[in-house]
Amino acid sequence: MSTVQIVAHRGGSAFPENSFSALKYACRLGVEQVEFDIHLTSDGRLCIIHDPTLDQTAHGTGSVREHTMRELARVRLRAIDEGVPVFDDVMAFLAGESIHVRIEIKKDERKGAYARMHECVMAAVRRHGMEKRVTVMSFELDALPAFARDGIETSLSWMRHGQETPAQFHELLARIAGLGIADIGLSFAPTTASVLESVSRHKLSAGIWTVNGPGRLSYWLGMPVSYIITDQPDVALDLRRRAREGSAAGSPGRS
Repeated sequence: MSTVQIVAHRGGSAFPENSFSALKYACRLGVEQVEFDIHLTSDGRLCIIHDPTLDQTAHGTGSVREHTMRELARVRLRAIDEGVPVFDDVMAFLAGESIHVRIEIKKDERKGAYARMHECVMAAVRRHGMEKRVTVMSFELDALPAFARDGIETSLSWMRHGQETPAQFHELLARIAGLGIADIGLSFAPTTASVLESVSRHKLSAGIWTVNGPGRLSYWLGMPVSYIITDQPDVALDLRRRAREGSAAGSPGRS
């Protein structure tokens, strides 16, 4: 029985999303992977935050990209006395942990932004010896090929398979495989067994995002996916443990 790995989405929901405390919590919890989002600051550094603006998750306002990293580190996150995390600081911490790290590059239309993000991510990955413990993911295909060329595991996040024809989805899979991107992260709602079969035929792996609730988690833990991204990693861990125990109890030779 293959193990579906559990990914703590933005560190999980026990602490405010993408906070340093949330990422540390994911490491203590014992999941295989943690995911977080990065944006490029006005001074060309990387910060960890999901939204392009500060308003909803921090006691600040305006565009993230219009602030320097020093300014963002001073902005307090909502519901916790922490600043917007500095990517380099988080990577230094995670280097001492065993968890696999999924770094999501957020959309940035500025000229040269993805090249600069690639430079910053690779510098940190190499400095901390994490080349084999990192997956770079994005909804933006243009952000990924440079990482694939560097031998970094890459994943395209995709949600349009609910509107695409099988031929269109086949074309996408062939394209990303040709670019050296080995994985596709799929929105759970439009993902069917036939979608997963198409991915497998292209020799790609697939994961599912963002799955919450015991019913959905139980279902996807039994499907042929490599990983599940969830806000409830503790629930997913418990469900996976119970499923394994039930499988062992029902195997031949057990009384």
